[in-house]
Amino acid sequence: MKSQKLKYTSYLFTYLLLFFSIFTMLEWFFHKQILFTINENGATTKFNTALLFFLCTISLIISRKKQRKYRTPFFIFTYTVLFISILTLIEYIFRVNLYVDNLFIKDTFTIVNPGRMSEATAVCFIFFAIGLTGLKSTNRAYIATTQHIALVTSIISLITILYFILRFPIDSKIVFFKTMSIQTAISFLFISFLLISKSYNIGFKETILGNSDGSRSLQKLLPFIILIPFFLSFFMLTLINEKIIGAQSGIIVYTLVLILSGFLYTYIVSIGLNKSDYLRRTLEKNLINKNSELLNFKEALDKIAIVAITDENTFIKYVNDKFCEISKYSREEIIGNTNEIVRSDYHPDSFYTEAWLTVSSGEPWFGEVKNRAKDGSLYWTETAIVPLKKRTNYIREYMAIQLDITKRKEAEELLASKYVKTLEQKNQELEQFNYITSHDLQEPLRTISSFSDILYEEYHDKLDSNAKQLFLFIKKATRRMSSLIKNLLDYSQLGRQREISKVNCNLLVNDIIEDLNSTIKQNKATIKQSNLPIINAYPIELRLLFQNLISNAIKFSKKDVSPQISIKAKKKDHVWEFYVKDNGIGIPEQFQKKIFSIFQRLHTENEYEGTGIGLAHCQKIVGMHGGEIGVKSKPGKGSTFFFTIPNQ
Repeated sequence: MKSQKLKYTSYLFTYLLLFFSIFTMLEWFFHKQILFTINENGATTKFNTALLFFLCTISLIISRKKQRKYRTPFFIFTYTVLFISILTLIEYIFRVNLYVDNLFIKDTFTIVNPGRMSEATAVCFIFFAIGLTGLKSTNRAYIATTQHIALVTSIISLITILYFILRFPIDSKIVFFKTMSIQTAISFLFISFLLISKSYNIGFKETILGNSDGSRSLQKLLPFIILIPFFLSFFMLTLINEKIIGAQSGIIVYTLVLILSGFLYTYIVSIGLNKSDYLRRTLEKNLINKNSELLNFKEALDKIAIVAITDENTFIKYVNDKFCEISKYSREEIIGNTNEIVRSDYHPDSFYTEAWLTVSSGEPWFGEVKNRAKDGSLYWTETAIVPLKKRTNYIREYMAIQLDITKRKEAEELLASKYVKTLEQKNQELEQFNYITSHDLQEPLRTISSFSDILYEEYHDKLDSNAKQLFLFIKKATRRMSSLIKNLLDYSQLGRQREISKVNCNLLVNDIIEDLNSTIKQNKATIKQSNLPIINAYPIELRLLFQNLISNAIKFSKKDVSPQISIKAKKKDHVWEFYVKDNGIGIPEQFQKKIFSIFQRLHTENEYEGTGIGLAHCQKIVGMHGGEIGVKSKPGKGSTFFFTIPNQ
């Protein structure tokens, strides 16, 4: 904001100076006294003065042009100003005429020294021209010196303006300031401002416009130093000239008011400085706290991660101890090198090219990199490279944060090795064996069942009650064996044809309730379901999961108590958790894990029929989905089976 105001003010002053100088030269050229050459005290703006103002303004305009073609005109204009003003001053000192006053335009209006600018004007131009040369220097001391020399121009012009505003009679003025016109003095103030704005931010400009504590204090005190004495002087001179008070009384009043106003102004500034100091100390405290937090973050990061920082040319400028530890290089060996020092031949060049194109465009890059340590050993890192921008579209540094994943990659390689493949092959053989065994056992079982039926039909009238009871046991045992084999076959085939799709759990449960309608009516069961979600799952297996849990809830109900079953679901983090709650007989705590094992039963066949494989099915189905299953139950108070399905 401050720089924008300075910029617009500079434009305004530049246009005003160009207008003033050109218009004045035109007045002299056409011998017309219109605006700038008339002064009742004889102090006029001469043609040479207007010309030098014009040359100074042009020099200021081209001073910051970097092209070489502007350098020569700049010095020609600057030294022309210096040459003419020095010649004019020599004329005054040695009382000679060097014919420079009317060199361009003849002055026919002025009687004494026609066409000659005043001594004060010549001195101001000399100091200003020296200040202009500082704009092209690279020496800091010379620039600061020329700025302070050019400051004399502002002081001389300011004294002239004060003489005019305070209405000093011309006879009371110091001779040096008598003939400088008010227009010239104001123009010197404008052009001095432009010089300061064009100067480098060192020396006088740095002190006046800086952001340091000293500069801010000076900025606050300047209004008092300049304005209050000026207004007090104007007021007191007016009172003295009007003979309201005497000169001695005026000096006393002036001194007292100046002291009081100075104290008051300094007091107000001190309050503001105290507030600024309090704010500064608060900010320092916050900064210390933030630095402490950053140090904690850095310490934590250094303990777990490998960190490296490179410059914009990818040369390493910082590494932490973890980097040295895993790469087995010393810090001195790493600093100044590129990442090629740890690069292995595992990745193709295109891999690194892609990473560089990503980070150089300003985007972070993530990937797994295989590196080589100093001793030749290889290690893997999970790597994130983040570009650090100093300003818009300029990348100053790159930070690489890496995690050692060597053990994980070794485990992955082991999984892909022949041992794992052999294990997978064995598992497949076991599943195939389970399927074949279950399938082939059905045939002799059917034979036993068929022959026992034939024997019973042929000889049942010749059998006594004990023999008939034995045939009944055989039939019941073969039927149960057949059921066990079928369930074992179903268990081995679970997930064999996996195909995940979207499943509406509400519709799925409604279909199961419809299929179990006769069982539900027979047991007078009530099933309530909340709004269940739509999930990605294996539809056939998920149906079997719900059907087993609902069937068990009906089966294991209390005598003479209608089964009450509720089905709910809720989302937890990244999974859906389902609940199937009943008011049945419950399960003792010591058996709550055992019931999920295959062929495990807590009751006899006479109490509750079944094979003891239903909950084993449920556990396998939930495991296929990557979830977990469990039960919360107390004997006599019902059970709540819960399971999770990932929200994929």
